[in-house]
Amino acid sequence: MRKFLIFLLVLSFISIPLAAAHPFTEETIPSLESNAPTGTTKVIVFFSEPVDINFSELRVLDNNGNQIDNKDTSYYQGESSLIVTTPPLEDGVYTATTKVLSKIDGHLVPGAFLFAVGDVDISGIVDVDRPSELVFLPEAGARFPGIVGQTIVLGVVIASLMIWGTQNKHSIKEELEKIESIHHGKFMSLTGIGLGLVFVSDILMIAVQTIRLETSPLNAIQTDFGNIWLIRMAITVILLGIWFGLDRKKTLSKKNQIPMLVMSLALIATTSLIGHGAASGEIPAVVLDYIHNLVAAVWIGGIFYFVFTLLPTFSQLKESNREKMSLVLIPRFSIAFIISVGIVIITGPTLLWFLESDVGLITESVYGQLIILKIAIAAIMVGLGGFFQFKIQKNAEKNYSSGKISVHKKLKRSLKVDATLGIILLGVVALLANGTLPAGEIQKVGAQEIVYGFKTTEFSENAKFIIDISPFSSGANTILVTVSDFEGNQLYDSDQIHVKISNPSKNISPIEVPMSIKNPSDPIQFQGELTFGFSGEWLVEIESKRTENANESVMLNLLVKPRLTDIQTQVVEYNLPEDAKPLFLVYDGKDSLWISDASAPKLWQFSLETNEFTPYSFDGLATTFLTQDSKERIWFTDPPRNQIGFIDIKSKEITTKTLPKLDPVISENTPVFIQADFDDNIWITIVNKDRILKYLPEEDIFKEIVLPDRQSFPFALTIDEDGKIWYTATGAGKIGFIDPQTNELTQISTETILQAPEALIFDNDGNLWIAEHTGLAITKFNPILETFSRITVPDKEALPFGMTFDRYGNIWFAQHTVDSLGVYDPDNNDLIEIPIPTETSFTQFMASDGNDNVWFIEQQSNKIGTVKLTEIPISISQIQESNSLEIKYTELASPLIALGIIATSLFFVKSVKDKRRLNSLINS
Repeated sequence: MRKFLIFLLVLSFISIPLAAAHPFTEETIPSLESNAPTGTTKVIVFFSEPVDINFSELRVLDNNGNQIDNKDTSYYQGESSLIVTTPPLEDGVYTATTKVLSKIDGHLVPGAFLFAVGDVDISGIVDVDRPSELVFLPEAGARFPGIVGQTIVLGVVIASLMIWGTQNKHSIKEELEKIESIHHGKFMSLTGIGLGLVFVSDILMIAVQTIRLETSPLNAIQTDFGNIWLIRMAITVILLGIWFGLDRKKTLSKKNQIPMLVMSLALIATTSLIGHGAASGEIPAVVLDYIHNLVAAVWIGGIFYFVFTLLPTFSQLKESNREKMSLVLIPRFSIAFIISVGIVIITGPTLLWFLESDVGLITESVYGQLIILKIAIAAIMVGLGGFFQFKIQKNAEKNYSSGKISVHKKLKRSLKVDATLGIILLGVVALLANGTLPAGEIQKVGAQEIVYGFKTTEFSENAKFIIDISPFSSGANTILVTVSDFEGNQLYDSDQIHVKISNPSKNISPIEVPMSIKNPSDPIQFQGELTFGFSGEWLVEIESKRTENANESVMLNLLVKPRLTDIQTQVVEYNLPEDAKPLFLVYDGKDSLWISDASAPKLWQFSLETNEFTPYSFDGLATTFLTQDSKERIWFTDPPRNQIGFIDIKSKEITTKTLPKLDPVISENTPVFIQADFDDNIWITIVNKDRILKYLPEEDIFKEIVLPDRQSFPFALTIDEDGKIWYTATGAGKIGFIDPQTNELTQISTETILQAPEALIFDNDGNLWIAEHTGLAITKFNPILETFSRITVPDKEALPFGMTFDRYGNIWFAQHTVDSLGVYDPDNNDLIEIPIPTETSFTQFMASDGNDNVWFIEQQSNKIGTVKLTEIPISISQIQESNSLEIKYTELASPLIALGIIATSLFFVKSVKDKRRLNSLINS
């Protein structure tokens, strides 16, 4: 036992992983889903639970990262929302950051979101990443020993009263006095360890909270969480006092254990008051959480009592009495065990229903996975309980008449395994208690979700608009609009709304959509049929007509596009007429693709009109990477010959230029990528010498730019809308850019280390996409916020490489070592693969033509290919049919609860019968 108790103490100082934040953002005003009007002067955030204003703040930052709010964070509508005022905001995109202290569990949670003001295009902007600190290791580590300790104390006291206190001890009356004394000592040792763990946990909890809040312990105690902690500490001290009083007594009686029982029940109540049940604001949830913790303590704490108090006590008995007492207590313990399991089966799923009833969110979240792990551990423990009854007890009862029964040692070994599993289960409980609920972990940010349909809530000055568009695709759509005041009441002077849609980019003027009241009993909801003629950006204006006040209106800028599953793809391949090693391709802006040949000094022209190839040779060894300048010249690199060159698209003449020797001159240059800037200067990466060359054709001179890291291995180049040349440092795992006017190099300073960043491409919103060749991901970098968003590729054998965009704004990427292309929809966060018909295609680079058709190279099979995209229309009936298959939580949980109740009832009856039969057998 001593070794096991030392193990418990060691566990008390080990942090538990994967615990996450509680208060998450539910709604923001303004939001990214629609632009706020110019001159906006306030930002409001609604949270999932109350926050402490004394340790919470809401800040607004401009594009330069400067704080521009009035630093007057205050409550808005109760303690679950904050507001901060600002000077009238001009057109632009702003960042709001939050740092809030939960009044329930005491977690200090950072957050951030974007919003746009005025005439700013935000259709391609996605919300900033969720806070990186989703793992609260110190808090979980501090609370874990307290959970273990309170379970031991409460479980041991209840088990002592229910099992030992009610057991007939007539068969051991000669040894009873000695046994009672030993039982008293074991009881005090175990409960002492439990109270020690609780006391250590209490100290760690307030220490962690003090450090987290960067304040004094006194200020930390004055928070709502600190008040609960103070009550908990007072209860702990009282329990320690009771324990010292009991330790002076020679034996335990039911009467002198009652004070410890009452205070232990109060102790676990403090855990429920800083848990998810309390955060929900529902009294039934708090009660369920308390009952759940209580019966779990009876179950797991009872196991500790049996293995570390009763069985060691019985070891002092004569062998026959030891085996008899061990046997007769199995069904008695099983009764308490089965009652506890039965209540857990009822309270657990019911409590989860209060916290989260979306089966999809539960199964997709870490919280749900922890629930499954908890159930799996509990199932193993239940299985061990069955082993006690059907194997150990049954065999012992069968052999009782012969006097050769062996129960004590078998129980001791098996229950130690059960106790270890109980510790692990309590560790999972610590994770759950300190973890984010599924709704907070998997937040659907942005206007468009992966599921069909578009839903948003918009606010004008005096009205709230709830808008639902389904299926939200090109073609016919149903729009539902609910207009009310901020309390959800009908606007007294309004009974009609106007909806108009337009597409300014296609010169489509506003078209009015007829709207009518959907249900006479609900006069604030209107329905209409609107049509998006094609995929693209559409403007939807919704106006509530009022007779006695100014009209209320909101404007939505919506990106309508098909989901990846609704795009039909057809891959068409074209064979090169000669053996070659095609590598890279560019579209010349007219009617041709230009293709490099890594096996010969040759360029290939592919006519999009005739689908014919034409080769052009020059004096050299190979062509690898290509770029085009504004003078209709296709530039290339020839690494084996240490030269670059270009072909004039009109004259088809090829000119080459040898690169200068670079230090150290004893090794040859290895030029790789090439990029033309807006002044027709040519940039070349020298991968083996950590340099980037700039060639000025008009002056016929080269300039060197040296990268800051040794073995940077510069690889890819691209250019942004401001003309800056961006590069990847494959060896250093970094990216950076060069100002072409000053040749000044800036390397992005970030803790994010990219794994072999190679290909680069900018999207229409100014985000830089990076292919992590060995990192198995494509990563989006926001140059304004300097944030990285990583999208892992599905195939672990793939090596992401070249990228391009299709007409819908989806990013396509080559996968090099597998015969499929990856395509990611950044607006709906969806990723699929498109198979390439030819095996061993070895696709590395891609491009798009003037119609945004996707083209790619198959180097090993000597082909190029294209993907023809066709949008599949979606009807509302299809969406309704797919939603009908959704599993409801009640449909899943109710049968399981019923099955659990039936099973535990049967086992309870069996255990009662076993108890009576064994008592009669032993006392006969």
